Amino acid sequence: MNRRTFLSVFLGCSVHTLFFGCASNGPGMVYHEGVQTRRPLVSDKPEAIVIYDTWSGNTKEIAEVLSDVLACPAVLVEDADLQAIEGSDLVIVGSPVHGGRPTSKIKTFLSEMKAPHASAVFVTFGAPGFGPFMAERCLDYMEENLHGTSLGRFRCQGFHQIMRTYPSHPNARDKADAARFATGILERWLKDGHAGSVFGRQGLKASVTRSKLGLESI
Repeated sequence: MNRRTFLSVFLGCSVHTLFFGCASNGPGMVYHEGVQTRRPLVSDKPEAIVIYDTWSGNTKEIAEVLSDVLACPAVLVEDADLQAIEGSDLVIVGSPVHGGRPTSKIKTFLSEMKAPHASAVFVTFGAPGFGPFMAERCLDYMEENLHGTSLGRFRCQGFHQIMRTYPSHPNARDKADAARFATGILERWLKDGHAGSVFGRQGLKASVTRSKLGLESI
């Protein structure tokens, strides 16, 4: 391969990565084991709430999927009631990624909210190539500000209105992955002893199954 051919191939690969991303840009989720929450058992199912910010609707779409599975409200951050949230067993926080950080509204919310009993975080990103890295930085920031209460984290692509990348995202697969993530968070809430009865596990399993069936048409 001569120098001109090499440069052409390299430039082509670079442009492809810039505009279309790479394989690692797909949905990703991580669960944290052994997280000790700040509330003893009070029920067989968590009183949960999803708090999110959104710019172009991507994060809202994922928030609504999570709320369907968790059977809880999804609330725009500017409408969130901090005092009411303090009574929740599980707080899920979501944001678009902006320079490796959540939006300013989510940053303010995290700084003003007391450490929740248990939490999880999710983000949507539209930047190609380095997008997953910036999304992970954003998730790190959010978890650090939730003071060790996060049971897991989720990220997926979203359509970027300026760069015009990832059209049609979040798509059906992204939403199915988000539903699976929510199911995993519920399972870990049970596994860590937050709801111990056999009835509670069976009821939760049935509820999650119904939610999954409802998401098949997304």
